Amino acid sequence: MIYGLYSVKDAKTSYMPVTLDVNNASAVRNFEHAVRQPDSLLRSHPNDYALYHVGDFDTDNGNVIPIFPPVQLIDAAACLKEV
Repeated sequence: MIYGLYSVKDAKTSYMPVTLDVNNASAVRNFEHAVRQPDSLLRSHPNDYALYHVGDFDTDNGNVIPIFPPVQLIDAAACLKEV
């Protein structure tokens, strides 16, 4: 199975460690959930954070397939506009 590799980019520093998710839609949903938490750092500085698809992971052969350049899926500010 192919899973996506995702990273949150902090505009003030760099990309954060990657997470694994089933697909882009699931990764976006999980990012939106994190942003919408009342005590979330992502929520307190929404213009600084965005979710990127940085690669894929194939569980059948262990290969990591990078995506270059990474593809931005959503930013934290957009998550808060939908609430």
